[in-house]
Amino acid sequence: MLVEGMSLAELIEAMFSAPLTHREAVRDITDGLDDFVISPDLGLMWHLKYIYANEPGSLRVVDMEIATPNGTLASRDVWLRLPS
Repeated sequence: MLVEGMSLAELIEAMFSAPLTHREAVRDITDGLDDFVISPDLGLMWHLKYIYANEPGSLRVVDMEIATPNGTLASRDVWLRLPS
């Protein structure tokens, strides 16, 4: 699956269904992004944005987006694959 590629949304969903806390899953996803070839090409400047649960004061991450100088990409629009 990772060799052929998957969306960031699919990775997030898989990690959140794993036997990890959301905090651990978010940390693992964030740490692991450098191991993937990301499409579309994000260029040199990009920032990972966290989307939090819709509860007052919640720090529970439910999704991620990638902000670039050209706009923000939803997790379903970011494609990840392992380098060949």
